[in-house]
Amino acid sequence: MGFLKGGVSFSRFVAEGEIPPNYREDFPGRIRRFCFQELDEYSDQERSVGWVDMMDPLDAEFLGEGFFKEGYLTLALRVDTRAVPAKVVRQHSLVAQREAAKKEGIGFLPKERRKEIQEQVRWKLMRRAIPKSTSYEVVWNLKTGSILFGSTQPALCDIFAEHFQKTFGLRAVPLHPYEMMSRLFKKQGQDPVTLGGIKPWYLTGE
Repeated sequence: MGFLKGGVSFSRFVAEGEIPPNYREDFPGRIRRFCFQELDEYSDQERSVGWVDMMDPLDAEFLGEGFFKEGYLTLALRVDTRAVPAKVVRQHSLVAQREAAKKEGIGFLPKERRKEIQEQVRWKLMRRAIPKSTSYEVVWNLKTGSILFGSTQPALCDIFAEHFQKTFGLRAVPLHPYEMMSRLFKKQGQDPVTLGGIKPWYLTGE
């Protein structure tokens, strides 16, 4: 809970689109629809993404509306991943392929058969893999549209933006420094194109 402790790296976004007037009735259902679901142990699913309570990453039920906090919406995006190293898959596949060749009474398995066995091995190993679970805090200012997301990793930011749009029907646009300045210029009635002509103070000779 980095936001609550005061030390955290985060990325800025802004929600583009209109928040419905009845968002307090609309959003809870959307959040529950896209809440976190545990990885199915009987599938080879590698990742599960969904919303959890900001205070408790194990709580994905959202029985109340505690995520509304005085003009803000607070959640956490939980991402569970499981993977099996390619080297481990290869080693186990070789053993399984040798056993299959011996059982079938042939010296060398065809390419398609080897590939089939490798997929079967990967699926079995994936089912036994222990998922790695991480949650990332989200604070959304419903008045300004500003969003703080508790990660700076590009891949995770993409996952967040995609899940945010699926949930709320709004785009989460990354606010890079240039984008922030561009929006400030527009707010002040200036043309953002002039940003391209601005030079750092140490190059102006002043």
